Amino acid sequence: MRIQQTILALFVTSLFLILSGYNQLLGSSTFKLQKGNTLVYGHNLNEGDIGVPGLVFINKRGMFKTGRTWSEIITRARINPSSHSWISRYGSVTFNNFGKDFPDGGMNEAGLFIWEMNEEAEYPENDSLPKLSQMNWMQYILDNFSTTGEAIRSASEIEIDGWSWHYFVGDAAGNTAAIAFINGDVVVHTGDEMPVPALFNAPYDRELELLKYFRGFGGEYRPDVEDPNVPRFVRTAVMIDNFKKDDDPISYGFYMLKTLRVFDDPEWSILFDAENGTVHFRTRINPQIKSLVLDEIDFSNSQPAQVLNIATASKGNVLALFQPYSKSIMRSFILTELLPILPEDFYTHGDLSGTQFTERIVNHTDSYRISTNHFFKGTWESIPSENSDQLNFSLTFYVNGNAVTAEISQDEKDERYEVNNLKMIGKQFCFTFQTKSGKILEGKGTINEDQLFIELYGIEEYYGNYTLNREL
Repeated sequence: MRIQQTILALFVTSLFLILSGYNQLLGSSTFKLQKGNTLVYGHNLNEGDIGVPGLVFINKRGMFKTGRTWSEIITRARINPSSHSWISRYGSVTFNNFGKDFPDGGMNEAGLFIWEMNEEAEYPENDSLPKLSQMNWMQYILDNFSTTGEAIRSASEIEIDGWSWHYFVGDAAGNTAAIAFINGDVVVHTGDEMPVPALFNAPYDRELELLKYFRGFGGEYRPDVEDPNVPRFVRTAVMIDNFKKDDDPISYGFYMLKTLRVFDDPEWSILFDAENGTVHFRTRINPQIKSLVLDEIDFSNSQPAQVLNIATASKGNVLALFQPYSKSIMRSFILTELLPILPEDFYTHGDLSGTQFTERIVNHTDSYRISTNHFFKGTWESIPSENSDQLNFSLTFYVNGNAVTAEISQDEKDERYEVNNLKMIGKQFCFTFQTKSGKILEGKGTINEDQLFIELYGIEEYYGNYTLNREL
């Protein structure tokens, strides 16, 4: 075990050194624009001269997933694998360049937003925690949570691996956080400790120190928003202050993103309008603005995830251009667009060829094919109770590919209720269902081998706890 850990440490150190040089070419910007009924999250991806391809994903709710660490993806021996699994509670729109469930950032249907930016990081190590790569962790957050507070807690509940990032998080209420990993600790700025809702490629505390040298924030230097010598953090603080409630938030947001460019026009410029549920994006290659309306997207798991190349030349609403996700689309993207911009050492340090690396990325979502992962599948029946106030019912989980649905049945009344809002993390789950009389009930429980323990709640009532046995 110690030899394996030493090998992993040497590998990860080498990979970080490679990626640190790679990341120095990149300059990212993320901010929140909020005033009155406006709530917009914006992000730029800038780079030097390598170009950054990407895919836009529509991810579905009710999908069973098993997590991945970056070390198991990139090493021939699949070092330090993840066994963490979940069923997604929310659908989301994400922008990815390393494969399905490996986003750079995005927003879910509940309005929770997360994006990464390059910055030195030392992720905490804790063998007792579930393990995920930094990209997979972001998808995990979008799949399962709706608030910034939940995302903050998750940072201490998962052992993250991968290269050095810190993260901007915001939710539908406008609560924001900067989450960093410094000297093995989770460092969070939120609320009053985050007076400027923006994050770039420096520690948040350092940005606050520099802000004090500029006029309007305690200093003497003139904060010209057009001057590239003024830190992007300072220029963003000024532009946020200058935003007026009558300004069009999308036009103003793109103005901010253009003003915050590094090197040249941004590779990606993206706005998530959390108030109106819309996404707007453009690329340097194709600067026409494309858009999506979340209310028009079917996030149910009746169909697979959908995907669109971010560099599409179209403009306006591009929902109709999305295609069902397939391995062939992912494989073609990696081989023709991603691999050519990556330094070869990126994947050969893990003793993989370019083809092997591609197949690892393409096939990493196949864990749903392993039947033992479906520990929840089938019918679970409550044990009849002498307490007449308790319900006798069964709960059935259905699995179709990696799509999971469920229903509750009361046999003596021949009643069946569709399960909604299903979420499962590890072996803990929750869901809701609505009875024919209109009552909304919530179930929370845990699966332990062949028994399922569940508590049922109404709006203002508690319906008791139940033990269900797996039907053999």
